[in-house]
Amino acid sequence: MGINYTLLTKAALEGKLAHFLLFHGSGMIERERAVRDLALMLNCRKENKPCRECPDCKKMLSGNHPDFHMIKPQKTSIGIEQIIQIQGKLYRKTYEGKFRICLIDQADKLTLPAANALLKLAEEPPDHTLIVLSAGNAEGIINTLRSRAQEVYFSSPAESDWLEETDAFRLSGGDPDLARKIQEVGLSRIKSLSGNYLEAIDKKDFLKMFALFPMEREEGQLLLQVLAVVLKEMVIKGQQSPQVLKEITQMTEAVRRQVNHRLALEVLALKHLKLGGTDIG
Repeated sequence: MGINYTLLTKAALEGKLAHFLLFHGSGMIERERAVRDLALMLNCRKENKPCRECPDCKKMLSGNHPDFHMIKPQKTSIGIEQIIQIQGKLYRKTYEGKFRICLIDQADKLTLPAANALLKLAEEPPDHTLIVLSAGNAEGIINTLRSRAQEVYFSSPAESDWLEETDAFRLSGGDPDLARKIQEVGLSRIKSLSGNYLEAIDKKDFLKMFALFPMEREEGQLLLQVLAVVLKEMVIKGQQSPQVLKEITQMTEAVRRQVNHRLALEVLALKHLKLGGTDIG
């Protein structure tokens, strides 16, 4: 059952907060900030919470509170060893605060054994503990785990919030995480790569694909994500076959599983050409 963030903070202040939450949508930074704000409310020692001045608030704000735990993927996934390790910490008494908070970032990258191990925490939660799964897409969480969490959806920030980074935000389709990656790699570089790919398809000239290389693996992964956004817009306008979105999703997943990014892009281009290319004129 979903709930908006305003009602969630009200529940936290009234001591009625669910122990197991799923934050999804918006960007990774925005979701983490929301979890840390909840941690402030739950552990603040003052009447008007959060005061941001008491010892617990100051430690939370500095990122040094011993009762705030965060799990992130190691390389490409979150493994069962990480979940077993955090279980041991969460079943102990709190060190200083009233509540222990555990943020599992990019929870859609939990391995199946890790997700199943996490079910124990969801079904038999330690006292005074809040566990938050955070993912851009809730569909990536297995149903047995997702069904036990109270969901909180965060909408994407407005384009105006990005100011001078507006072009990266537009190219990302409004995805803050993707926009940040575009900025890191370089907006002009990603525009050039996506433009070269679309030109090769539009001209029905596979040899033009070679203009994309050499390319770093990170650039290849990012290019696939950006192409998914661009091609989705073209599908909506009737300029593309919807099948191309299925193909690009498969290639993106293949690269995530360590398939060579050049091979994935070349296979995608061949399939794209068979689907009829683009209509960008």
